[in-house]
Order: sequence, then structure tokens, then C-alpha cells
Amino acid sequence: MTQQFIHVRVDPVQKKNAETVLNSLGLTMTTGIHLFLSSVIRNKGLPFEIKQSREELLGTRVAEMEREFQKSVAGAIDRDRADGYPIALYDKAKKCPFLEYPDGRREYADV
Repeated sequence: MTQQFIHVRVDPVQKKNAETVLNSLGLTMTTGIHLFLSSVIRNKGLPFEIKQSREELLGTRVAEMEREFQKSVAGAIDRDRADGYPIALYDKAKKCPFLEYPDGRREYADV
């Protein structure tokens, strides 16, 4: 089988640190990269979880706007409850929308 080359630019410190870890495991950089690529193929994705905060994912301004929106909705619900109006909500456990009346009674939608 013909082999192909992969050329990757990396930070020299990162490369040196990776080589040190791989060497301590008795592996070369090439073997480490082969293991990584094999794991990507086997997992059909990265062999580790990538996590981002909402701010990193959406951007700080969008995340701030989302928080303000949630606060505004919560305020509107509180005002409507105080004024005696029924509130439309969603029951995650039952996976069903419902109306909550001031007396605590719930009327589930026929879904």
C-alpha cells in the first residue's frame, strides 16, 4: 500500500511536550498520529469530548442577550401569575405542554 504524507504546522513547545509523553510510552510521534487517526475512524469522530461554554459557542454578546431574554420571560410569567392569568408551560417529564392556573391546577394539551 502506498503511504501518503501529512504536513502539519504545530507549536514547537507543543511538539516537544507531545514527543516527551509519547517517548515515555515507548511510541514515536508517527505511531501516536497513527493511533489517533485509527481512533477517529473507529469512533467515527474525535476520541475525546470537546466542551465549550455557551459564551465560547455563541459569543459573549449573544449569551448575554439570551440571559436577558430568559430573565424577561421569567418576569412576564411572574407578573401574569400575580395578575391571576393561566401560564402556558411545558412538562419535560411528560413531554407535553400545559396550562397552569392560579389555583395550581394543570390542564395538559391533547398531543
